[in-house]
Amino acid sequence: MVSNLSVAQILAELERQVASHEEQEKLHAEQEAFHQEKRAHHAGELKAARERTEAFRAAAVAAGELVERGGPATLSPPAPALPKHRRRPVSWVVAQVLDRQRPDSTFTATDIAQAANGLFGDQLRRRLDSRAASVTLRRLAAAGRLRILREGAPHREALYSRTRPAGTG
Repeated sequence: MVSNLSVAQILAELERQVASHEEQEKLHAEQEAFHQEKRAHHAGELKAARERTEAFRAAAVAAGELVERGGPATLSPPAPALPKHRRRPVSWVVAQVLDRQRPDSTFTATDIAQAANGLFGDQLRRRLDSRAASVTLRRLAAAGRLRILREGAPHREALYSRTRPAGTG
């Protein structure tokens, strides 16, 4: 195929193609270096992740063996039976839950109600709600058995503690 292009035009087109291919080669060489860096980074991360996974598996297996061989864990004592003479023993249930609290712990009426339902839920006819627990906690605070750390408000529950303020007996 004979073309009507001059030697100068052909030379200019060939130089444009050479420049284009040089540019593409440079671009792909940069991408290759970038991808090699990324590949090396991810290979290192993969190795670390595999090592951590294996270490975790080994620890989980060892912990499982220890649990299986150790027998039953020491559980908290079972809930005492509800007194039969009381129709709805809210104050007794709240007192039992409070006795199981750490002396320095803080709690709200909702916390006590949830703990009571977890401890005595199968023995109660109706679940203990936070309002009933709140009444009992207020009575105990008025009697001096509990300390009110934060007064309740319409948008916030009162916060109680079993510890007495410093300097009181």
